[in-house]
This record gives sequence, C-alpha cells and structure tokens, in this order.
Amino acid sequence: MVSLVIVSHSLKLAQGLLELAEQVTQGTVNIVLAAGIDDPENPIGTNAVAVMEAIEAVYSADGVLVMVDLGSAILSAETALDLIAPIHRQSVQICTAPIVEGCIAASVSAASGLPLETVFQEANNALSAKIQALEQPLKPEEPKSENTEVDASHHESQTVIWKVHHAHGLHIRPAAILAKALSAFNAEIRLAKAGKSIDAKHINQILSLNIQHNDTLIFTILGEDAEQAVEVLQHISTNNL
Repeated sequence: MVSLVIVSHSLKLAQGLLELAEQVTQGTVNIVLAAGIDDPENPIGTNAVAVMEAIEAVYSADGVLVMVDLGSAILSAETALDLIAPIHRQSVQICTAPIVEGCIAASVSAASGLPLETVFQEANNALSAKIQALEQPLKPEEPKSENTEVDASHHESQTVIWKVHHAHGLHIRPAAILAKALSAFNAEIRLAKAGKSIDAKHINQILSLNIQHNDTLIFTILGEDAEQAVEVLQHISTNNL
C-alpha cells in the first residue's frame, strides 16, 4: 500500500489534516508528518532532514507520495529525495496537488490499494469536485480506471438504485467508503445522478455530483464480478446511507 508524508510549514495544520485523512480511511494508510521546525519561538518552517526521516519511516516498495504545502516545503522535499537511498528514489513522488484536497484523495486511493502513479493522479485531480461544484470552467482530466477493460459482449449490466437518506448527503466519509469498496472490482461501475454519469470508483468524481439528502442515485454495473459488486452496494446502502 502506498504511504503518505505530509510536509507543511505548520505542525497544527498537518495534524488537522492527518486527523481528517485518518477518519476518512479508518486509519488504514500509513501517514506521517514532517511539519514545522523545532524552535518554540519560531515554529513555522520545514526541515529537509525531517522529511527524509519521514519518508524512510514509511517507505515500502509500493511507494511514498509526499504532499507539500508551499514554498520551502517543496524545496525541503526535493532535498530529502537527494538524501534518501538512490534505490528508493524512483518509488517516491512529490505531489503538486493542493495539500488538503490532494491528501484526502490520495489517502482514499492508497487505502483502495491503487498503485503510486494512480494515487498521484487522483491527488492531482482533487480540485475537480470543487471546480464543478462552483461551476467554474476549468475541468481537470478525469482519471481512467486501472481495472481490466470490461468485455460487454459476455455480460448483462445490473442496476442498483439508491435513495440517499443521510441528512448530510453523500459527504466525504461515505464517499470514501464507497470509492474504496468499489475499486476492488473489475466490473465497470457507473453512478448517475440527474443525468450525469461518473466512474463510481473515484472519490473525486463521486464528490463532483454534490449528492444531497433525498437524491436518487442509479448505479450500473457491468462485468464478471457484477453480482458481488451489487451485494457490496446493497450492504453499503444499508449500513452507511
């Protein structure tokens, strides 16, 4: 599983982001902080050695995604890459995404077992939900599913219809649960609301629908493991929505 390192000028900011990410993923992703500096009078800043140590603490062959806020955080992360073992560098990426949205998207994708490159792409597309909610013209490219392409000629599609009962709609926590659960299937799973259809395996795309209380959601599932996906959808609907 891909691990995350959060590099921020502010320890408090990083701790709050860690709390949010852990709630969304139920603490299933290794996330460590390299935030602030050890100076009580001037605690705001970053330290390249601390970033290096954080990367080494969570490093695995699955890779590490380094989330940075701005300015010297980027420089510290780049310096840290020069300090780690050369054999590890190819499995560590510094992410250009905004740190809050990117970290949440990355943590959900990592919890789903997706590879480093896909986790990186999901983080970089994390602004798409906010952009679409505010109806701004910029629309980042939607990520492609990593799962095997479905051969429609051998399968019939199945449909699941949800009525959203949660008072707050499909907010970030149930959206994360849904994306993580569905990413385990090879079947193509589309989610439609009010005529707009998205890939239900990606949290960014789910959030872009701005799903509210009493909305009707239509899932269309096509593939060899569609029946298992339907069962999971029904279970999530019963227990989370």
